[in-house]
Amino acid sequence: KIKYALSSYSDLVFLIPVGFKVGDPPPPKFLIFFDNIPGSINAACSLHRHLPQELRDKIKCFNADMSTTYKEVELKNLVSGETWGLCTTASFGMGMDIVDIFLVIQWRATCEIATLWQQFGCAV
Repeated sequence: KIKYALSSYSDLVFLIPVGFKVGDPPPPKFLIFFDNIPGSINAACSLHRHLPQELRDKIKCFNADMSTTYKEVELKNLVSGETWGLCTTASFGMGMDIVDIFLVIQWRATCEIATLWQQFGCAV
C-alpha cells in the first residue's frame, strides 16, 4: 500500500531495515522495475540515503544506457551477492536467469500485463 508521495520513493525503504549498519546480514536480493531511467536513478539515490556510506554501492542502477561491460559486471555482482539489489528498467528482465532473487517490485505499474509477467518471473 502506498503511504508516501510517489516522488519520494519512501515506500521502498522497507527493503533496508531501520538502523541497518555495517556487519548486519544483507537484505534479500531484490529487483525494482521502473518505467523510465530517471525513476530508477532517483530511487537508488533515495535508498542509498538509508544505508551507511560504505554500503551504498550495494544497490545499483541497471538500464539500457549502461555499457555492456557495466551490465556484465553488475550481473555477476548480483549473482555473487556483492550487489544486493537493482533499480532497473525492462532492459534487465529479458533473458536473465538468477535463482535467488527474493523480491521483484514494479514501481508505478503503467506497463502491459505481459511485461509485468516477464519481470515478476525474475523472482524465486
